[in-house]
Amino acid sequence: MNINRSTSFLLAVLITTVLLISMVLPVSAKATRIQVNSFEYDCGNGFEKDWIEGQVYHIRNYMHTNRNVSAFPELNGINYTVGDGDFNLLTGVTAIRGTLSFKPDTIDGTWEGTWTFNSNAGITRGYAVAHGTGDLFGKTLFLNLYDTESTPLDDEMCEGLGVWEGNMIAEGYILDTSTP
Repeated sequence: MNINRSTSFLLAVLITTVLLISMVLPVSAKATRIQVNSFEYDCGNGFEKDWIEGQVYHIRNYMHTNRNVSAFPELNGINYTVGDGDFNLLTGVTAIRGTLSFKPDTIDGTWEGTWTFNSNAGITRGYAVAHGTGDLFGKTLFLNLYDTESTPLDDEMCEGLGVWEGNMIAEGYILDTSTP
């Protein structure tokens, strides 16, 4: 009886292992990672509402039409964002999050995703994740976001898009799972 039980157990483990390996291998074997970066001119278009509650200033539905400049065609174009922010006026702790729809100039597709910025004790961290549509289908964009200095081109780059508010550097990678 112990031999049958041991054989059944080993057979179950073997079948489970084969099934797990067969599901994982096709997914992990076909991905390409492409390092990218971009410089963004943040052009504000206003917000829907704001209010102060206690020591926290809230902003909702803040819209931007941002111009991104990059040597990578996937990140050279216009980035439409909508965000919400909460700013603690006493401590300086800030949390900003939102959505993005990025349209590259020369690619028939968009990046659709989310972004977040958090600031505490003078340390600011920003991240974005987006999936591709159209010719970008099968690709996922992962970015680290950093505030940076103003440039002499700020107002010119926001002309016709909105009021210049700041600049950002985006660095990260595209994970391409669309290749055979």
